[in-house]
Amino acid sequence: MQQPTFHDTTRLHRSTAIGATFAAAIALAACSGSSDLGPRSAAQIAFTSTSSLGANAASVPVSSGGHTLDLTQVTLGISRIELKRALTTACSDDALHDDGGDDSTHTGVEDCAELKVGPTTVDLPLTGGMVTLPANALPAGTFRELELRLSQVELKGTFDGQAFDVTLPVDVHGEIELSTPLAVVDGAPTAITINVPVNDWLTAADGSLIDPRTIASSSTLLDQLRGRIRASLHAFEDEDHDGHDDAGEHGHG
Repeated sequence: MQQPTFHDTTRLHRSTAIGATFAAAIALAACSGSSDLGPRSAAQIAFTSTSSLGANAASVPVSSGGHTLDLTQVTLGISRIELKRALTTACSDDALHDDGGDDSTHTGVEDCAELKVGPTTVDLPLTGGMVTLPANALPAGTFRELELRLSQVELKGTFDGQAFDVTLPVDVHGEIELSTPLAVVDGAPTAITINVPVNDWLTAADGSLIDPRTIASSSTLLDQLRGRIRASLHAFEDEDHDGHDDAGEHGHG
């Protein structure tokens, strides 16, 4: 049998390399999905900390029952922020993966998520205004829910004049349904604001204040804090960047 020449071998290697490159390109396109094709819209995620106690309540000391709480810094440790599309067949298995488990098992969630941010940290704006995170661009479509995973929170300030600086492992998985489904149009910028009313976290059901220094040593208080954080989160479309829900301002919803 005739042995392959040098040129035959070189041609074979070149053909194999081209084939492998082409296969890799196909695999990458398949993994990226059709949502990565076509025009995309600029997007941003902003945070506020307006309390239900009143506008900018987080920027001033809060007094109740003879105690005074003054938060001076609140830092969120964010594992992940994702924006999910309106429910479709492809997204129907979300419920199977929304148990707070290992992210590596969340194949259904990943398929439905478009905007993705994190891990990162955010210092909440306690004196009013907003802080904004950069986010990847979004394809056109309708989005229904924002997923926010917080690994920890750091609280600094004073309680009855005594300084505290505590970091608490909250491990909160919040699935925040947008007040009005978000419709993204090709080329139109999109802005979403997340309100995080931190003073509400440290106010008990009877209106009394909780000393942050006591939370780390009490599993009951830590569980209550997790529940308050999860219940307090609110997300909405905010194209005019004023920290208020556009739907409410325009008389919708």
